[in-house]
Amino acid sequence: MNLSVEEENLAAIPFAVLERRVGKRIGKIEISGTKTLPDGKELRVTWQVQGNNELGLPTEQDLDIFVALGVLTFRQNFAKTVNFTGREIARILDIGTVHGKFYKRLKMAMDRFIPLRFRALAENEQQEEVKWCNVFQEASFSLDRITGRCVGSVTWTDKLIQSMDSGFFRLLDARRYMDLDGLTAKHLYRFLAVAFEKSSLVILDARTLCTENLGILNPPKYLSRLMQTLEPAFEQLMRIEVLGSYHIVSSENWRIGLHRHASYEPERKTLASCHGRDSEASRAICEKLLLDAGLMQKAAAEYCARAKQVEGFFALERAAKLLTAMRDEEVLPHVAASVIRNALDLGASTPEGREALDWCEIAVETCRQKKRTGQALKNSAGLLIKIIKDPSLRGRIVTEEAEKALRESFRRREQMAQKQQHDLEEHALILEFEQIRERMAESIFADLADAKKARLRKEKAEQLRQQERFQRLPSAAQQAEIDQSISQDIARSELPPYEKWRLRKQAQQAVLPFVEIDGQHSA
Repeated sequence: MNLSVEEENLAAIPFAVLERRVGKRIGKIEISGTKTLPDGKELRVTWQVQGNNELGLPTEQDLDIFVALGVLTFRQNFAKTVNFTGREIARILDIGTVHGKFYKRLKMAMDRFIPLRFRALAENEQQEEVKWCNVFQEASFSLDRITGRCVGSVTWTDKLIQSMDSGFFRLLDARRYMDLDGLTAKHLYRFLAVAFEKSSLVILDARTLCTENLGILNPPKYLSRLMQTLEPAFEQLMRIEVLGSYHIVSSENWRIGLHRHASYEPERKTLASCHGRDSEASRAICEKLLLDAGLMQKAAAEYCARAKQVEGFFALERAAKLLTAMRDEEVLPHVAASVIRNALDLGASTPEGREALDWCEIAVETCRQKKRTGQALKNSAGLLIKIIKDPSLRGRIVTEEAEKALRESFRRREQMAQKQQHDLEEHALILEFEQIRERMAESIFADLADAKKARLRKEKAEQLRQQERFQRLPSAAQQAEIDQSISQDIARSELPPYEKWRLRKQAQQAVLPFVEIDGQHSA
């Protein structure tokens, strides 16, 4: 699977629009929708999106490139600055040969992305009170026409990368996405990749789906006409096995039902099926991050060897990011490495080590804030080191309110990392439970007497034949679905629920059926 990552709120906005060959380009749109707050709550808002006045908002081809950049961001461990080559983008887009037309397309996408910005207005907020948020802080793109080599980079804005670092991101399968044709189908997949995480069946107003999620701002006045637009997209999603079926639930209320395909596993669940990171994998990742940031091989290996729990690995990743940030602020490499090593020598996850890393990050954020507000810093590296090493100067440079706010954000980030790890472990347990339960149900069914099997198959076949979909299946597929449905019934009625299974798992007891296979199955 080729996973692409996108910030959670941005993923909810259909910011790409249909390209108009004739007439004025669309430079801005307003869309009603929801915004996810840092505490996880959802707020009804009006999204405002602005793009380049001359070139307009991104188009379908630009959205393809944006998804490709999401793939590279995921591969580079959510790096703030993502470096790429033209051939890398082309491979993700499944383009075999690159030429001048492709590079022109890539440059056009970059020119549209740079000014792209958005904001969310709640009902009680005035426009002048809400700041805009750009998607990319900066981007570079160059093409050597002699060698034909194209290289570039994009830097996510602090707000977006911090949001993704805190766990507010969504995933989709880039391979499935690239198989789709048309902006409506692609926006629909972006929506369903998230909606199907929460439920296998989504029932909603077709007009709301269009205006809030598909970028169709002026839907037709008749449901039949709207379905002519939506059905080709539905069929494409069925072809790539994301959507299993769709139904008109109420013509009067424009309500439709979208049912997840039986073989489709939401991308977050697929990621969770990796059973989280084991200690060795975490050590390898942390060691590479520290080496890339500039720490020596021996020191990086020693620090990683000491880490045992998620808190330690989180602290090592944080130290690597801070080392890179300090060097970006022009701190000499050996000085930055010395500061980080002093913090890690205290113990990456100890209160003393965490305090030292806190002041490193407070110093970095203070320098960045001064630059953002236009203050001239002749020696930002010197100021940064003073804040870290001289406690007597800290109070004059960093206010108590700023220090408190930053520390609170650090602790929230740590808690989010711990929660994510717990969720991954919980997801892994659920997947293991489902696999074991499926095998046990199949075993029970296989052990039934032939007469009992025949009766159950006959009863289940009569139920399923009432569905038109089932009647269109080949005979072999019908038989497989009948047996699978019987096994599911057995699993629900005969096998222990998840909580009891987990209790057994935690007690390190053998997982066995909680009911006896008595005469009722052999009769």
